[in-house]
Amino acid sequence: MEKANQQEWLLVQRSFDQMEIQALWLKIVAIIVWLGLLVSKESLVLMVGVIGLFWLNEAIWKTQQQRAAARLRQLEQAADDISCQWHTDFANNRPGAMNLALGYLKNLLPPTVAVTYVIMLGATLVRHFF
Repeated sequence: MEKANQQEWLLVQRSFDQMEIQALWLKIVAIIVWLGLLVSKESLVLMVGVIGLFWLNEAIWKTQQQRAAARLRQLEQAADDISCQWHTDFANNRPGAMNLALGYLKNLLPPTVAVTYVIMLGATLVRHFF
């Protein structure tokens, strides 16, 4: 790996790691907001809507993180033909709107993303219906 690729790899790897930390903070904020809504006895529609917004936001964040991971794999496999063109590569290969939406939906489902929101939704439904 040439020096430029090594520097890009380090930059993208740091970004990838930072995205993971920020996703965890997002989840913590979601739990705090949800607990506030739960205590204040807000409506079911508001609570489910807020949970959905946080969940979707984390899925979008994880989708971006997966793009960084794909670039890291490219850099690791690269010879001298790839330089620091992460954004150019994405722009050149950007999927259509449907595939972008499917990518976000796909990132709603991994257990590391979904478990918190599924638990919050379940507890919200139990609170409102039982």
